[in-house]
Amino acid sequence: MALKSGQTVSTSEAAKQLLESARDDRLELVNLLSEPTDSLLRIRGKANSGLPLSQAEWTMVAHYCAVGAESFVNTAQGQISYESLAEILEAFLAAYAVARRSKKSPLDSLYLRTLPGDKHVDAKDFEDIGSDDVRRVVMRTIQMLRNPAQKRRKPILSVRNLYTLLDEEKFSNVEKLNEALWPHWPALWRVCARGHYSLHRGPLREKVPSETDDEDFELAVRPALPSLEEGQYRLDLVREEGNEFSPRLQFPGMLTPRYPVVGYPRIAEFRRLLEDLDLERDLCQWQGYYFYAHTEILENKERGVFFFARENGITFAFPMEHWKSIQNLFRRAWQAPEVIHTWGAQVLEYGEL
Repeated sequence: MALKSGQTVSTSEAAKQLLESARDDRLELVNLLSEPTDSLLRIRGKANSGLPLSQAEWTMVAHYCAVGAESFVNTAQGQISYESLAEILEAFLAAYAVARRSKKSPLDSLYLRTLPGDKHVDAKDFEDIGSDDVRRVVMRTIQMLRNPAQKRRKPILSVRNLYTLLDEEKFSNVEKLNEALWPHWPALWRVCARGHYSLHRGPLREKVPSETDDEDFELAVRPALPSLEEGQYRLDLVREEGNEFSPRLQFPGMLTPRYPVVGYPRIAEFRRLLEDLDLERDLCQWQGYYFYAHTEILENKERGVFFFARENGITFAFPMEHWKSIQNLFRRAWQAPEVIHTWGAQVLEYGEL
């Protein structure tokens, strides 16, 4: 409700409005939101088993997608990808096509407010805006997002449209709704899990067997993750609880210092930094939620990389060949089958970060 109105809504006000609406799917949504982590885990379990989701369950996923899209947006590098944004808009169009609605609805203008401007819509009166306008503007936005040559400002708020559609519109056939949304499930889940992490600061992870009371249950033996060397650097991947692991980068020098990258969110961002920073340009910046880096000219007149960790202030000035050694270490590590498998499990738990 706060997403749609732009104003703070108290729990009591929300509960009153939901109860007064007396819609079964809304009451189901209230129950789902009361235990969000458990509810989302059940939804993922149903999806993995090929079972259909209810409208309320899709609405919950869409709600967390909206939260995820609007999280970590203080830097361009922290925003969700163009691909995920386009996929969510395609999911909106698919669900919009099966909603039982009149050709014109007050909600249509609400959808268009979150999308790039359109001269045809701007020339119309409010009451003349209809579904054809919505479909045209959404399709044009998707084309823009999927065109590498047109990387404009991302319409992040447009992710709210899917939540508004599922919460406000009527769907007489939930089977058709499932058919419309299933092709977009992977992207929806990635951004949904991101939203869950943003709100609750924890992964969507099933309770591990070690936390149960079954003393006879034995954990499976997990193979060790690789250790690699490149140039003067060494990278050790150390297993943690569940699917977690920490890369520990050992530097050259007599003291053999180590720099750990702890937790999926930081590892994911560090890997993006390694791949996305343009090493061919001087003073090219990369700004993330956890890390900052830019290329610079070092004292020997050669190009290098300045690295800064926002949380602890640790700073390095890497000669270019050192930075490339670290880059190659992480590339090689993520080619190992066990790392690919373990990392894939974490993507399902944390989403797109």
